[in-house]
Amino acid sequence: MSERLNRRDFLKLGAAAAAGGVVLGNKGLNVQIGRRPNIIFIQSDQHRGTIMNCAGDSQAITPNFDRLAREGAHFTRCASSSPVCSPTRATYQTGLYPHTHGVTSNNKLLDPNLTSIAEIFASKGYATGYIGKWHMDGFVPADQPGGYIAPGPRRQGWDEWNGYQKSHEYFDVWKYDENGNKVSVDGYNWEPTWHTDMVLDFARRHSQAGRPWIYYLAYGPPHLPEQCLQKYLDMYDPDEFEFNPDVVAGVPANKEAELRETTQVYYGQITALDDEIGRLIDGLKDLGIDDNTIILYTSDHGDRLGSHYEQAGKIRGKSSPYWTAFRIPLIIRWPGHVKGQVCDTLACSVDVVPTLLELAGVEVPSYMQGDSLADWCLTGKGKDNEAVYFSAAGWRGVWDGRFIYAPVGKYNVMYDHQNDPYEMNNIVDSPAYADERKRLGKIMVDFAKRTNDPELGNIRDVYRS
Repeated sequence: MSERLNRRDFLKLGAAAAAGGVVLGNKGLNVQIGRRPNIIFIQSDQHRGTIMNCAGDSQAITPNFDRLAREGAHFTRCASSSPVCSPTRATYQTGLYPHTHGVTSNNKLLDPNLTSIAEIFASKGYATGYIGKWHMDGFVPADQPGGYIAPGPRRQGWDEWNGYQKSHEYFDVWKYDENGNKVSVDGYNWEPTWHTDMVLDFARRHSQAGRPWIYYLAYGPPHLPEQCLQKYLDMYDPDEFEFNPDVVAGVPANKEAELRETTQVYYGQITALDDEIGRLIDGLKDLGIDDNTIILYTSDHGDRLGSHYEQAGKIRGKSSPYWTAFRIPLIIRWPGHVKGQVCDTLACSVDVVPTLLELAGVEVPSYMQGDSLADWCLTGKGKDNEAVYFSAAGWRGVWDGRFIYAPVGKYNVMYDHQNDPYEMNNIVDSPAYADERKRLGKIMVDFAKRTNDPELGNIRDVYRS
């Protein structure tokens, strides 16, 4: 990590970057500065990657997510680098694993001296904007929901700012004014709709000014609270949901009504976001900039929704090495550039920032710890990773697409998703899988060494046992 630049050093290097000419990315992708792609980085909160029709869930009503996937690269096996809010959000800002950027649990401060994706793009002449939950400023807001973040380095280079530390209040739409006071936003009864309108307004203004732009859109749903407009709830009959075998076996009968109502709201919120995705695509077309705008959609983590109920004693949850918690959506659309395709290569949230940089023709800093997926997006071929590595406070794990193995920390689990897709049989102590555990343990050691994970010693101990 000796090559990592802090903010001050990086901005010195980028001072003259917007002068003109051609930018060459890592793979030699030519991008004329006058036609640098605009970027909408959409990150919802707690959207499990399999809950879209295009991901195989026939119960989900998601025509616009399906359209996004059909017209872009849909990475169907993407994992969160940490299935917790703040750590993954900080990864999306820095291109680093949580144990490197330091936000290893919720409500920790992201070091203002680390270089952010906004600062990198700003050094190339981009306008930058942010809206929604931030959750990386190191405090729990006293004015729940809320949390004002003053202008300065803690906004990590996002110049046009409508963020807040932590808020989930979808019916009561408000923002902070320049003095840090909450003010209502008139004319809205659903926060995601206001967020979408703000993106399109930003896109219009900067596109008319001839300036490329990147906007980070942090939608709140489908995170708690269970608030959803009635028209979307009406699309789902709670009595009609079919649940996976692990949910049926694990959730007690006296919790079934709660499970069904919770699932109705969760799916309704996803369909509500789906409408916003459609509005974004149509809005870009109306502005005449659709073909020069990258839309990236992902989430910070998934939601168990009744899976592993016996472990948590509650229906909803994350922060665990279970597929329902760590599987996230990843779709990248750029008309005329990114091929419409399904990509089953393993991907991780730490890969997202390098991918966006390379697609935009910006050199990927060598300190970043993920792998760019740009080749997959542009050609349908690319590097196949052997596994992805992820963690949260108290555990570490790897997933190779078949096996999830998390032997370090409080969980100590291994599942064979090929033969046990719903994780009903923990095989971590099974002699029949000793060779696989050894193989996966070595992968974990290699990841930990390469990324300077402070848990390396504990991982080595497990590997040797």
